[in-house]
Amino acid sequence: MAQETGNGIFSFFAQFKRLYYKKNETIIRADDAPQGVFYIKSGHVRMLSIFEAGKQLTLNIFKPGSYFPMIWTIADVQNSYYYQAITDAEVYRAPKDALIEFIKKNPTELYTLTRRILIGLGGFLTNSQHLLFGDAYHRVASVLLLCAKRFGEKNANQQILIKIPLTHQEIANLSGITRETASIEINNLKRKKIISYHRHTICINSIETLEKELEVYNSPKEFPDIV
Repeated sequence: MAQETGNGIFSFFAQFKRLYYKKNETIIRADDAPQGVFYIKSGHVRMLSIFEAGKQLTLNIFKPGSYFPMIWTIADVQNSYYYQAITDAEVYRAPKDALIEFIKKNPTELYTLTRRILIGLGGFLTNSQHLLFGDAYHRVASVLLLCAKRFGEKNANQQILIKIPLTHQEIANLSGITRETASIEINNLKRKKIISYHRHTICINSIETLEKELEVYNSPKEFPDIV
């Protein structure tokens, strides 16, 4: 969220403690009171639930410029999710009350935060429809569409590279299915030439074709983070 309104939010967080987390290191544990609000300067962090028998469901992936956990920060709701670095990550941690005061005094930052939440909620609801009612194929396709719009970069051939480490297991965690099932559906998408791989990175060959697979014609051009 930092860069959309200049350096205001980054300058705020940069006053506070800088922390480093290794890949797969837990930043916040479920049901623990967070020690503050975390701003990501570099790296990616996932928000997840862990169920009995260790099954995981990834609810969101945060990218640089995001800050979390905002449900706890703004709504004062007890945190019930894990936050884990999926790459090495550099973050800043600010006191909750200080961030709230900053946002209240900076309406532009408040507008940006509200807009991103609402657009992100739209993406979440679209994906939830496929998670609740779709088969495994459409679940995987929906996750890839969401990731393409949030983390995608166009290459010279107008394909979209998803610029995060998206393993078959992570796609399974995002889709609510097993890794084996996710692999089958990824191969189905490859056979249809909807996706391909470029140096271990998932490439969406045609975002329009992927949208048509899901019958999603009016989705936003991008889905930012759901904070």
